[in-house]
Amino acid sequence: MLAAAEMQRGRGMQLVRLQDSVRHEPPAGTRAPESSVAYNELLTGTEGRPDNFRLQLMEVGGGYFTAHHRHNFDQVRVMLEGSFGFGPGLVQPHGSVGYFCEGTWYTQEGVGRSLTLLLQVGGASGAGLMSRRQMGEGIEALRGKGEIGERTFTWYDAHGMRHEKDSYEALWEHVHRRPLIYPKPRYSAPVFMDPERFTWVPMPGRGGVWLRTLGRFNERGLGLTQLRLAAGAELVVPRGEQVLLLFCAQGTGFVEQRPYERLSALRIGIGEGPLIRATRESLFYGFELPRFD
Repeated sequence: MLAAAEMQRGRGMQLVRLQDSVRHEPPAGTRAPESSVAYNELLTGTEGRPDNFRLQLMEVGGGYFTAHHRHNFDQVRVMLEGSFGFGPGLVQPHGSVGYFCEGTWYTQEGVGRSLTLLLQVGGASGAGLMSRRQMGEGIEALRGKGEIGERTFTWYDAHGMRHEKDSYEALWEHVHRRPLIYPKPRYSAPVFMDPERFTWVPMPGRGGVWLRTLGRFNERGLGLTQLRLAAGAELVVPRGEQVLLLFCAQGTGFVEQRPYERLSALRIGIGEGPLIRATRESLFYGFELPRFD
């Protein structure tokens, strides 16, 4: 019986280390020449689903700026290195966590190098998140109709009149064949959290394991946590009712028999409970994904 339970535990989980991730750079012509930005895609969801997601590392060097804009999906940003600006008086410092609700306006301004863990996921409105494939095909299609830049799509109609639209909005409308209607923002600005102001709570019956709850947003249940394991500690992840993403910010160990290290990411499906064993003290950021069923 025990052997059978061990075989079932963690079935279908996905563990990705940084060296196994897929690196992307914005297509030529869609970003400012002085900007240096690249994405390492760690985990992705399922195209077309309202809970589709993308977990990636965003590395910025040099100047980086985007105009005032908004999205119809949710974002969570963890500042792993450096800092980043999102409007007057809105600077996200190193070590903080930011929640960007769908529909909320913000700008972006990076100075110097920064490394951000970026989760993009469908928001409570159910509009979902476009896949990278959909975006790539949309960019190519729009290039045949006008000029698409980092933030603006420009085209001329049959009468020679010039038109402009937000690039993501134009892509979304091309893919979905209908107007994009932004949900009303539930927060007037990005919400920044300092994890060091939250308390570590020991997990009952699990020596050397602590949990910090940072927040839960909207009726779909997007949850943000931190998990810490002392060197030598073990945890069978409790079977949950939401898909759980874990990102290792420090430490080494094993998930079942597979090694993890800093900048590794783990996807745990509903009802799964893999065994995590820390060989060095480990810190994870946890994301409980929204549910739409």
